[in-house]
Amino acid sequence: MNPSILQGTRKHLIHQLVFFDEQYSLFFDQYVRDYGREKQMVDDCIQRYKQTLEQLLAKDDSALYESLKAVALLGSSVRVLFEEDGFEESFTVVFPTDSDPDHNRISFLSPIGRQLLLTAPHNRIVLESPVGRQQVLVREISFTYMGGFSVQ
Repeated sequence: MNPSILQGTRKHLIHQLVFFDEQYSLFFDQYVRDYGREKQMVDDCIQRYKQTLEQLLAKDDSALYESLKAVALLGSSVRVLFEEDGFEESFTVVFPTDSDPDHNRISFLSPIGRQLLLTAPHNRIVLESPVGRQQVLVREISFTYMGGFSVQ
């Protein structure tokens, strides 16, 4: 990977970490309606995500580059194989403000987004969505998204 692109990616991941450190309560109030089970689920997800970012950012550039293909982050494109029918589809996991279902950009707070965040290639997971449960194989992960994010 081009060193300047990797530097931009590192900077983007740092901004994500800073965002969750500084804007967490604002973000949480905006997007989490249920302060019971959902609150705990989202909080656990974000805490695991922050820990993962801290571990990745501590790596040198070469190791960071390899990690971008090994774990689904906010901004990762995740290609999955639906095992029942052999159909493949890619989803990009994004912040809620950047979601666009028509272009398979899904919020990490959505049911599918939560299940894909922090997954790894070759993992088999059951995606639960409003239309049912489907077993998928994670085929490939690539960090593709360098856009911004904000609380609206």
